Amino acid sequence: MSLSRAEHSVIDSWTKNASPLAGQYFRSVEYRIMDPAEVLSGAGAKKYGGRFAQVGTRAVYLSESDAGASGEVLARKLRLGGQAQISLEKYPRIVFAVAVSLSRVVDLRRSPRVRSAASLRQSCLALDDLSVSMEVGSVLAKGRIQGVLFPSVVGADANLVVYVQNCPRSSLTILNADELKAKVQEMARRLRGAS
Repeated sequence: MSLSRAEHSVIDSWTKNASPLAGQYFRSVEYRIMDPAEVLSGAGAKKYGGRFAQVGTRAVYLSESDAGASGEVLARKLRLGGQAQISLEKYPRIVFAVAVSLSRVVDLRRSPRVRSAASLRQSCLALDDLSVSMEVGSVLAKGRIQGVLFPSVVGADANLVVYVQNCPRSSLTILNADELKAKVQEMARRLRGAS
């Protein structure tokens, strides 16, 4: 796919209207990749891509709530596998609280009044087709945008994709890392005691 001149004009407008964003968001990860040093690396998106991130783009996906973060994981597995491959009961995850402080974020939560912008936004939020959003994300990342805030297509929350390569390290900070490490150590002690 190739974006039209009108679509590039819309993306330029979004970029010019980028604004700061700060707050607390949530990231759900599998137990096997719960190392706090890796949670915010962007390695998963780099390998697999995602909405607003082509393969090769280091990006981190966050949600406004911990339930929203978990819901997004289930929806992704459904989209990739054609059926629900997991349940949260059979597929345990860790939810990290993440402090976000970004200076250049595109906010797509509200539908624009201009038809071309509304059409492009709608294409970016297609349930099963990520091709447009990936191409738009590539243009935004190259334009030094740090993140895109967008409505979830599977729930009521908003999601945030952060282009890690465009951010200083201090832009994302895990808030509950010590608490989670303590829980993991306690789980390990219990497992050793049970064997």
